[in-house]
Amino acid sequence: MRRFFVLLLCFIVTGYVYGQTINASGPTGFCTGGNVTLTITGVSGSASYQWLNGGTAIGGATNANYTATTSGSYSVDVTIGGNTTNYGPTPVTVSNPPTASFTSSPNNTCSNIPVSFTNTSTGTGLTYNWSFGDPASNGNNTSTAINPSHTFIGTPGNSTQNFTVTLIANSSGCTNTVTSNITMSQVPGTQLGGTGSLTYNGLNYFTVCASTTSTFNFTNQSSTAGTNTGYLIKWGDATPDFSSTGFTATTHTYGIGNYHLEFIVTGQNGCKDTGDYYVFVGNNPAVGLNNPGNTFICSQTSLTFPISGTSNNPPGTNYTVSFNDGTSAVNYTHPAPADVTHFFSKGSCNTNSPGFPNSFQATIQASNPCGTSAATVVPIYVSEKTKALIDIQPDTVVCTSTTVTITNTSGNGFGVSSSGVCSPGKGIWTITPATGWTLTSGTLGNDFGFTDPSLWQNGSSALGIRFNTPGNYSIKLKTGATQLCGGDSVVRTICVNPAPTAAFTLSGNNGCAPYAVIATNNSNTPLCKTNTYQWTVTYNNTSGCTPNSAGVSYLNGTSATSAAPEFQFTNPGIYTIQLVTKNSNGLCTSSPLSQTVTVKAKPQATINAPNAVCQNGTIAPTANVLNCYATNAATYLWTFTGGSPSTSTSS
Repeated sequence: MRRFFVLLLCFIVTGYVYGQTINASGPTGFCTGGNVTLTITGVSGSASYQWLNGGTAIGGATNANYTATTSGSYSVDVTIGGNTTNYGPTPVTVSNPPTASFTSSPNNTCSNIPVSFTNTSTGTGLTYNWSFGDPASNGNNTSTAINPSHTFIGTPGNSTQNFTVTLIANSSGCTNTVTSNITMSQVPGTQLGGTGSLTYNGLNYFTVCASTTSTFNFTNQSSTAGTNTGYLIKWGDATPDFSSTGFTATTHTYGIGNYHLEFIVTGQNGCKDTGDYYVFVGNNPAVGLNNPGNTFICSQTSLTFPISGTSNNPPGTNYTVSFNDGTSAVNYTHPAPADVTHFFSKGSCNTNSPGFPNSFQATIQASNPCGTSAATVVPIYVSEKTKALIDIQPDTVVCTSTTVTITNTSGNGFGVSSSGVCSPGKGIWTITPATGWTLTSGTLGNDFGFTDPSLWQNGSSALGIRFNTPGNYSIKLKTGATQLCGGDSVVRTICVNPAPTAAFTLSGNNGCAPYAVIATNNSNTPLCKTNTYQWTVTYNNTSGCTPNSAGVSYLNGTSATSAAPEFQFTNPGIYTIQLVTKNSNGLCTSSPLSQTVTVKAKPQATINAPNAVCQNGTIAPTANVLNCYATNAATYLWTFTGGSPSTSTSS
């Protein structure tokens, strides 16, 4: 016998989508008449495409890319092997071009008078970018305000200067640009030379480092000196001002101190400008920061550091006190305070001061135009004071046989020794009562009755506890790092309820519709909080009685979650009532308990008999009867009006 084998080769065509995204060829916001091409990427193999706008298919848009010219929310359906996935959406906004315009005031005034710009642009959802054509104003040369103001710097002179101001109005990527020339009168140059010229804290200073009254020489270095028409120097020391229509050099004598000098220059065009300068007479400063004598402390503690040696410093001396603990520096002007108090909110571990690991330092710096001095207190060792914290999962109310995870979230703090060595703190657990539970993971630790945490046996950072007996259990965590800082403790309570059970009785299990049944809930009671109840009713009708549908409702304000609901059954059938009990947070669930209720209805009968019969004829009618869940056999009563017999009780 010959045997023939047929080899079937099945070819499966597949496609793949890897990291699929919709990429845009350019901005998705643009002006009317523009477009953007959207492309689905990351697709390989055999695939079909359908682009949609707002969930509606776009006719003919069946390629991997689509060029959008109107506003909308674009997505694409990619079909591979009969499976369709939608990607997107990508919003596209097409806007009508805005109109950029503005006015300005005042015009043709001196350039150091602010100019206000009023934006009169039109369009929808506009944003703005201004450029004032004034690079000398540095970071103030641009603005995104609606109605900005600008003070033009330009270049000093005695004529006029034009500035090209540009406004770009943007409506969802659609832009319009307008420019306008602003003509301003130049202001004169206010450059002033003088003795000991330098820059201090970003300010122009003239300086003599001496402890006696000193004479300063000043020279006119205005870049517009050839056309200036007037000069005014306000010395800032309550002496008469210097005024001149033209000067090359002058002198002035200052006492020890710090002064604000104003150099006011008038140009040929009538514009004035003021140069601000400062004059300092005095020595370089002295400063001291004294050790308070106890720099081995705990966090959440303050230290007061006396400041010394500053009484002879000249006015104009500035003081900066800083700590390398992440807090901001504090600044003072002369005279310096007698001391400075600092609150150390955290420990010094992992902060390294010069020559002293795991420490903080306090520094004061005194400075003026003649120099800088500094003093430092180091090391400051700060141990971290502990704050005991416990996290309990899944909840503080559980059922027996539930394993609870208890975690030390306090970190236990750390201690810093006098030699700068950091040691982590410890945590000790206590569970009360000592019975009724099993430790499934972790160790409790032990303090052996000592208050010094260095002598403790550290407990685990997390414990697994299975509670076997209902009751209230106290969980105590004691933490500490050093005896100096002491410890902290926290107590949390876990309520362990018995596992919920479902138990109930019914006021009846069999009755005629409409049939009312009251449930009495005999489920067990928790120790804390309350259990929840879920009642369900299912329907079955095997007799054929009508109506053939469930007819059940709740009476007297009860519901499917009531402890003792009241049911009303209106249609015949067999109803199964089921109860499931859960604890308050739904973590523990009882086994379901069910009982049935049979609801009866009146018998439903049809008569089989001829429609016509001859006089004195005989008939033998029969009846089809549905007894509708009756517990007793049906009884019959026939009535034959005008016949003999006139009644019968036969079936």
